[in-house]
Amino acid sequence: MGNNLQQLLPENVAQALCRTLINSLWQGLIMAILIGLIMLFTRKSSAAKRYRLLVGTLCLFTISFIFTFAAALNSRPDIDSTIQNNTARHPADIWELLNYNLLYLQKHAGIVVLTWLSIACARSFKMLFSFYAVERLKRSKVSRIGAGWEQKVNALAQTMGIKRAVSLLESAIIKVPVAIGYLKPLILIPVGMINALGMQEVEAILLHELAHIRRRDYLVNLLQSFAETVFFFNPAVLWLSSLIRTEREHCCDDVAVSHTKNKMRYISALVHFEEYALSNPGYALALTGKNGGMLQRLERMATNRNRSLNKLEMAGLALLLIVSTVFIAARPGPELISTAKKTAPMTLSPERRRYLHERELAARKRFLERQKAESPSTSQTEAVPISPELRKYIHDREVAVATHQPGAVSLTPEFKKYILDREVAVAKRLKAENAARQRTRSKDTIPKK
Repeated sequence: MGNNLQQLLPENVAQALCRTLINSLWQGLIMAILIGLIMLFTRKSSAAKRYRLLVGTLCLFTISFIFTFAAALNSRPDIDSTIQNNTARHPADIWELLNYNLLYLQKHAGIVVLTWLSIACARSFKMLFSFYAVERLKRSKVSRIGAGWEQKVNALAQTMGIKRAVSLLESAIIKVPVAIGYLKPLILIPVGMINALGMQEVEAILLHELAHIRRRDYLVNLLQSFAETVFFFNPAVLWLSSLIRTEREHCCDDVAVSHTKNKMRYISALVHFEEYALSNPGYALALTGKNGGMLQRLERMATNRNRSLNKLEMAGLALLLIVSTVFIAARPGPELISTAKKTAPMTLSPERRRYLHERELAARKRFLERQKAESPSTSQTEAVPISPELRKYIHDREVAVATHQPGAVSLTPEFKKYILDREVAVAKRLKAENAARQRTRSKDTIPKK
């Protein structure tokens, strides 16, 4: 499976995409907290303001995803060596366990990305089929309405500041009015709707659909559909998208009420159309909205109170805050992090690491050669002091291994024994030199007869 993906995407792109998808989960957690704050602190604000804040949050999340992917392409960590070092021991705490699982997913980035691409492609086909269904609505079983209603629609469009020509057709397929398209907007109404309602109620319904066209909701709906296709695995994005659809209908309700100047007549029209609430293509903007929600809209207009978080959403946010607090509390302390940053061998330049590694190999080679050439009883270790630079390198390696730093590799037992023998030999040499100085000094102090 990974080899098939390598034929489609380079290895660095697959690794970067996998890291970006993983990072989008914790970015979604932050976004969910932000959404909860928006819904709580804007209960008395207008629906248009809440809608702009929610759409801005979705755009900010999309931009952060793009920047994260660009940054992941420029950085390419050594996943193999890190996983090899971590598999030698069991995870000690929750952060280490989480890091180990994330590294495991990055190790199998090909499978992760291929699974994500498969589901995203399937959802893309579903989205394209919905586009086809919407286009089919424009041409299948439609008929023109009288010139009087077409002129009425264009007159209402001009009063709302819509400069484009808006078409009005009757459809035998749909059960509720829908607005379709952006460059050439079209309003479809069910056959018989004009005869079933009064003129003022029909105007109120048309104002709702014209509000979708004036606000360019069709484009935002496309952005939502794309986000739901790409981030189908992220609950925060799906929740945000549902809130945006709800606030969109509230905005259009407010626009229609402001033009009709009669809230009760508009509520009466909504109640009448609730009986037509059947399934409609998801990329058309219908009067009753997507997945219903008519009762909530009627309650909002009657009480003049915006929607806040329900009990399930409040419980989810509370659980999210608790989990986040536990993870932050289990995070390593700043002293350990600062010590790791100072002592981590990865801070050395590649040339310096290569030089010190060659010195270690050379010393190890000399030690093994002498050990083979001489017997253990007669072998002598050179009494040469260890340089401060090599001593610091050994200390940094030991601290990095003790603090479980990524990429840290412990010194070999042979090299440790060689360093210890050198220190013992240096100590013996210094002791012998001091003894010789004492004897020479004692001879010089003996008086001559």
